[in-house]
This record gives sequence, structure tokens and C-alpha cells, in this order.
Amino acid sequence: MSTRGWEGVTASQLKSAGQAKVAKPSKYRNVKVTIDGQRFDSKREAEYWLLLKERARTGEINSLERQVPFALCAPDRTDDEHQNERNVIVATYVADYSFFDRAGKRHVVDAKGHRNKMYALKCKWLFLQDGIEVEEV
Repeated sequence: MSTRGWEGVTASQLKSAGQAKVAKPSKYRNVKVTIDGQRFDSKREAEYWLLLKERARTGEINSLERQVPFALCAPDRTDDEHQNERNVIVATYVADYSFFDRAGKRHVVDAKGHRNKMYALKCKWLFLQDGIEVEEV
């Protein structure tokens, strides 16, 4: 058995060495990026932001926004007697970007590398509720 170099190591030192935290990679292997003091969840999102900023600078698009929340609502009938219907916010979809083109059409964009079921559900809900179709890059 080879123990050369381990003579001075105690059991408590071995135990504490095994507890050292190693940075765990993100679930989808994206790398967070900071540009102009703004934090982005991925390189793809940051690169697309730079492209949109350039398009806004040249006047091709306007009203450029990041992290735009959209309320996802459902009807709530609490008063059965009068059949009053009101909408309650059930969830929120946060789009990466929103802007208007020269023709005045609104674009809602999400920089996705991986589509999950919740994302797909929220996109469909937003389309059915407000007629907004989410574009993916």
C-alpha cells in the first residue's frame, strides 16, 4: 500500500477536503454574461441584445425593452348569482426582448437554446390570450 506523502494528514483534514464545494454547471450549460452592467443568462441572449441595440441605433426598430413581463390571466367566476366574470393573473411570462419595427408591428423575442414544457405552455397561452406570437432566436 502506498502512503508516501500522506503521513501528516489527519482524518478531519480528509473529511473537510471532501466537503469543498465545486461550481456546478448550469442546467442547460449556458454561460452568464455581463455587458454594459446588464446581466444576461446566456451568450446567445447577450449577442442578440447587441444586435438589437445596433438596429435601434440605426432607427430600424424602436421602443426596445428587456425582460418584459406579460400577465397570463384566466377568468374567475366568484359571484355565481350575478355571473360576474373577472380575470385573475395566474402566471407571468417574461420575454427577453420587446420592440416595434418601422411598420409599427410589435415583436416579442426570446433567446432560447432549449424549449421546456412550461415555456411552450406560456407562449401558447400568451398567443391565445393576446394574439402575441413569441419569436425565438
